[in-house]
Amino acid sequence: MLPTLLTFLATFGAALALERMAHRRLQEVCILLVRNVDLATALYSVVLLPGVALHEASHALMAALLGVRVRRLSLRPERQRSGTIRLGYVEVLRSDTLRSSLIGAAPLFAGLAALLVIGMLVFDLEAVQLAVSEVSLAALVDALLALPRATDSWLWIYLVFAIANSMMPSASDVQAWPVLIAGLALIGTATLVLGGAPALAAFAPLALGALRWLTATFLLTAFINLLAVLAMGLVAGVVGALTGRRVEFR
Repeated sequence: MLPTLLTFLATFGAALALERMAHRRLQEVCILLVRNVDLATALYSVVLLPGVALHEASHALMAALLGVRVRRLSLRPERQRSGTIRLGYVEVLRSDTLRSSLIGAAPLFAGLAALLVIGMLVFDLEAVQLAVSEVSLAALVDALLALPRATDSWLWIYLVFAIANSMMPSASDVQAWPVLIAGLALIGTATLVLGGAPALAAFAPLALGALRWLTATFLLTAFINLLAVLAMGLVAGVVGALTGRRVEFR
């Protein structure tokens, strides 16, 4: 159980780091290509539009399912005072901690579900999951290098890129999470303590399976983001060398 958990945490951390790098590289390339911050922001938002649309739609759908009124939904990019870019947002009425947490987590659930479906139906995500469970680096490399051989692979790779780089909750989405996570942890601990060995024996295989599939999913997104970061870095280097321009982030 512990090795599987550690592998998941390492993969998740790598996926998060590559997501940040992908966002920065994409912004850099957009600015270098159009030489205008507003146009670059628009181009940046268009590239990620499928993922942003899924992100905001999942907020709105979860709110509607939980009986929370949706006041406004927007996919229009906006530059914030901090310098960051808000690609879209959903305004909902205030609700209790549980519903707020579920509404905030909806993009992550929807994004992972979409990536799992794409991975299983288009790419051989099961082979990635088996490589993870068998701790086989050679099988993992073979499964990842086989991605471009899928039907319409580049379209699906683009969709994975857009979804993976739009599904993570924003700071406002996770405001109510600490209380919910603490409550779930207490309930889970109490269940395992009271249930004893039978409860642990029933829970462990489910947890292991879930962690392995999540690890495979984050490996898929990390690999695609790595390719994207390298490709965009090459484009930025070529454009910068030809034009003498460069982008500095503060």
